[in-house]
Amino acid sequence: MKKTVILSLLFGIVLLGCKSQNIVVPTSRTLAIIPQPKSIETSNKGLDIKSITELELPELWSALGGQFAEFNQKNKLQPLRIVEKANSTAVRIKKVQNLDLESYRLLVNKNGVLIEAADYGGAFNALQTWKQLVFHAENGIVMQVKIEDQARFNYRGLMLDCSRHFWTVAELKETITQMAFFKLNKLHLHLTDNNAWRIEIKAYPKLTTAGTYYKDYPELSGKFYTQEDLKEVVAFAGMHNIEVIPEIDIPGHATAILAAYPDLSCTGGEFEVYPEEMPLKDRKRTNINMLCLGNPEVYTFAEKVIQEIASIFPSQKIHLGGDEVPTTIWEKCTKCQKLHQQEHLEKWGELQDYFTKRMSNAVKKLGKTMVGWDEINERQAASADDIVMVWRDYGFKQGLEALQRNVPVIMAPQHGCYYDWGYAGNATRKVYEWDPISAEMEALNKNNLVLGGQACLWTERVSTQNRIEEMLYPRITALAEVLWSPKENRNWEDYLKRLDQSYGSMKALGINYYIDDAINETEFKPKNEKPALVRHAWLTTNLPNHGDYHLEYIFDGKSNTFYWGSRSIGVGDWYQIKLGEPVTATKISVLTGDSKDYIQFADLLISEDGETFEKIAAFKDDGTATAILEGRTIRAIRIEATKQHTCWPVIKEIKIE
Repeated sequence: MKKTVILSLLFGIVLLGCKSQNIVVPTSRTLAIIPQPKSIETSNKGLDIKSITELELPELWSALGGQFAEFNQKNKLQPLRIVEKANSTAVRIKKVQNLDLESYRLLVNKNGVLIEAADYGGAFNALQTWKQLVFHAENGIVMQVKIEDQARFNYRGLMLDCSRHFWTVAELKETITQMAFFKLNKLHLHLTDNNAWRIEIKAYPKLTTAGTYYKDYPELSGKFYTQEDLKEVVAFAGMHNIEVIPEIDIPGHATAILAAYPDLSCTGGEFEVYPEEMPLKDRKRTNINMLCLGNPEVYTFAEKVIQEIASIFPSQKIHLGGDEVPTTIWEKCTKCQKLHQQEHLEKWGELQDYFTKRMSNAVKKLGKTMVGWDEINERQAASADDIVMVWRDYGFKQGLEALQRNVPVIMAPQHGCYYDWGYAGNATRKVYEWDPISAEMEALNKNNLVLGGQACLWTERVSTQNRIEEMLYPRITALAEVLWSPKENRNWEDYLKRLDQSYGSMKALGINYYIDDAINETEFKPKNEKPALVRHAWLTTNLPNHGDYHLEYIFDGKSNTFYWGSRSIGVGDWYQIKLGEPVTATKISVLTGDSKDYIQFADLLISEDGETFEKIAAFKDDGTATAILEGRTIRAIRIEATKQHTCWPVIKEIKIE
């Protein structure tokens, strides 16, 4: 055997006691396990999966028996007899005391499979590794290996936005099953926002009637989770070693609350929730989405909601949002002005800090911990008893500020962790090369306060389960490795090889993963100077660009570079390429953003004289447009928007063939 590390004495004794196995596996075989285990000892010996006939496991972990049975059935493997003491080739799961939570040891030899763990999470993680070994087996033969594994961080999460688009219980279970396979262990549900309130609160029943009602979109209305629904999700997640963390977003992003209970606003009047499908011009009072912090009823409301949420979710964490809260309405409100004076506050933002501290105490009284987006610590309102979830920009500045005050952090920054951004903005390689701890944070010597990291999937433009999976996979597997595997063991080229072999596993799990043709590209960073064009041309638009994302990037011959506009695109907006010389073209294709920032409602036009245009194609829902021209001579190409979009546009490339 070739040793990569020195493993435990126990495993060494077990292996030495095994006789030689006749089955041989090729020495060129690699183990495509994601995330990469802490240590692996491989061999050229194999085990026939069909020889495994029994399963021995502690009664305390009987749920694993059902999961083994389900896996074997789905993959057409023979069923295993659950026995108290295995006497044949078997899977043996043992509870031991000398391992950390979620850690495991896994040994495959001629006697079968031995799994050792101190807790259910460790045994469950070992099962996921075993599944990957089975998926990569050749002709039903798995390699005899010895693995010792443990997580780098205990928080390895995914946030899923359930407010902007609703995900059924069945879809949540599908997401849970898939993320657990890669050893992610936290599912953060963003349950409320301006778009909808998705959780039943018995003390305030209007939240899920008025808070999910769209007058002009009846087919999208009335979708929410009952408390029993969420308890079912929590139980299912627990069987998959996943903690479900609820979020209600307050005191901003509260339109759904105000649609049900307008008296909790500063202004009163009528409020309406809106689906993302509603054009911006049709949405009402979008600038008034804050609770009135000078109204005592707001605190009564919030505390009752928190109490009901605590009874549904066993998680020790309750996320209370706190992001993107403007103060302009508070400044004009007599109730808020009175509270501002009574508390001797100086800045208007300190009203939010007052609210944050009261909510933190309300959560603490229930024996739980408040989590909030990093704005809760802008003026140091968060305490060491809270958790700051860092999201803005690269996140290291906010993370450092929290750690300096001994406030624990979960790192979920836009750069590296926002998967509503397309693969052009957060490429798989960029994710893999990101780390939750910067050099400055490392220097504080408070790594224990960095709980881990989290992918965030906001769903403004994500409306199907297939789209969820496409936005998450494969790059969330890169994040899973960042958060699980030792930093010193990370190697992009090695990961890329294992990923390529793991697409088969994703197919077996039913994951609709993204085909990333630029997966080996590093992060695209625009430069001050404009790029060279693929051919002589003039590029014009009536929209402003964002920073150094020059319009020329759409015609530089590279699909991993892109133009980014700095306002949403709507009717009357256009982009144009006028060619320096006429071109005989057989095909024109346009590739826009692969996230929410793509062009969806627009026409593709061409001109033979550079002045008069004709439509040749319309953009599809995935942000692409293609036309076969059969050798026509053209002088110009034009994109014209036909409807209002909700996003800033990204255009990756316009190709002429």
